[in-house]
Amino acid sequence: VCDEIWILDLGGEGRGGRLSENVFAIQTPVAVAVAMRRGEAKPETPARVRYARIDGTRAEKLRRLDAIGGFGDVEWQDCPEDWQAPFLPPGVGSYFGLPLLTDLMPWQHSGVQAKRTWPIAPDAETLRRRWRALMRTRNRAAAFRETRDRTVAGRHPSALAGATESDDTPLAELPADAAAPPVRRYAYRSLDRQHVLADGRLMDFRRPDLWRVHGDRQVYLTSLLTKPLGGGPALIACADIPDLDHFSGRGAKDAIPLYRAADGSEANVAQGLLGLLPLANANAEDFLAYLYGALAHPDFAMRFAGELGSRELRVPITTDAALFREVRAVGRKLLKLHTYHRRFLAADDPPGVPSGAARCTKSVPLNEDGYPDSFSHDAATRTLRVGDGEFAPVSQDVYEYEVSGLRVVQSWLRYRMKGGAGRRSSPLNEIRPTRWPPACTSELLELLWVLEGTLALHPEQARLLERVVAGPCLPATALAPVDSALRQPPKAQRSAPLLGA
Repeated sequence: VCDEIWILDLGGEGRGGRLSENVFAIQTPVAVAVAMRRGEAKPETPARVRYARIDGTRAEKLRRLDAIGGFGDVEWQDCPEDWQAPFLPPGVGSYFGLPLLTDLMPWQHSGVQAKRTWPIAPDAETLRRRWRALMRTRNRAAAFRETRDRTVAGRHPSALAGATESDDTPLAELPADAAAPPVRRYAYRSLDRQHVLADGRLMDFRRPDLWRVHGDRQVYLTSLLTKPLGGGPALIACADIPDLDHFSGRGAKDAIPLYRAADGSEANVAQGLLGLLPLANANAEDFLAYLYGALAHPDFAMRFAGELGSRELRVPITTDAALFREVRAVGRKLLKLHTYHRRFLAADDPPGVPSGAARCTKSVPLNEDGYPDSFSHDAATRTLRVGDGEFAPVSQDVYEYEVSGLRVVQSWLRYRMKGGAGRRSSPLNEIRPTRWPPACTSELLELLWVLEGTLALHPEQARLLERVVAGPCLPATALAPVDSALRQPPKAQRSAPLLGA
């Protein structure tokens, strides 16, 4: 439509791991965009796009803007002419010769966005109580929190995939004693497994494609593919359906399933990629384990901090077979941890997360008066206090473990305090446990043990990454052009299951 476009990026990210001052009192980054055309449109010719960025404090940004009298006062950089290229200048350096993660795993999808928070909770019983309250209230519309896409009078299938057994009875017409929908585990935030009422009538954007491909072998990666990564790992894995904001509390089209079918019969990897790996008969899980070993640790984001500002997540794939196996091995260990020992298990692995050093040294009271409403950490004694309960030893590194600005342990605890955390979308949110659920103690210990194991692997990952980038890596040019069909969700099958495992 246009002949020329100028993008003046003012930054201003108020969340995540790369904070900067905004010229407005908002948290969303902003830019000035100017687009122009001379005469008639030339739809077959892409516009010439130029980019510039102004950094600094709010006052510095405003001063520099005031000093601009014309386009010639700005040092512009040309952007690529590809039709789908972002409005950013091309990167310079060896990093930008590596293949993009989004080309290696072509199908990316947004996580579930319910548009209401009451169908999600740390424990299953709370969700059943909320459902019963919804069914018994006189004003279901107010309690439900209606939106443009979901109302209590609307007809929407309850099933979350293309199943034959589905109920589209409007919520307004259900009897007061209607049975609660199934409750399923739900990957709400990084390493935070919560629960969800698995009913499509409760979710504006239920992402049926994700539910359709869910199965016993499925693994989801989440990252930031449209925003710059901050500190911590570049990827986080989960074995449950992920929320839109799973990675760091801010999401987009950032979920990447390993498989395009629930039975694992079709991998979400680029055509010909497995044959380019330095292993004979490599499969999709070999690649995923290597990928996780290489990217799921803080040193990757630190090493490529400048390059990751381009929002391009690229993967250094070594051509050394022995080194590939070493990275794959540590990646398998980490995937096992981050899926809470539900994926990548060896035949002799015991069930459950292996015990770490942390112990509950003083029980959290189980009465109503003892329900914790706060938590703290004593770095000197390595003690995590949850209300009147105590857990030790808990290192400062475990307590402050970060995923692009999300402090994992602290976020996990905030959702489980007496008052809860997050946005209140309905009076149903006020229905919460009346006392600390005993399962929370065991699940908190599992989280602490997972992070202990994670931190123990990071030094090895850093050493291996150093060796990978120092040696020859697979160039992006080695990959065949991505088949556009592989970027699309898999087609629905008539026999698709209602829900995966």
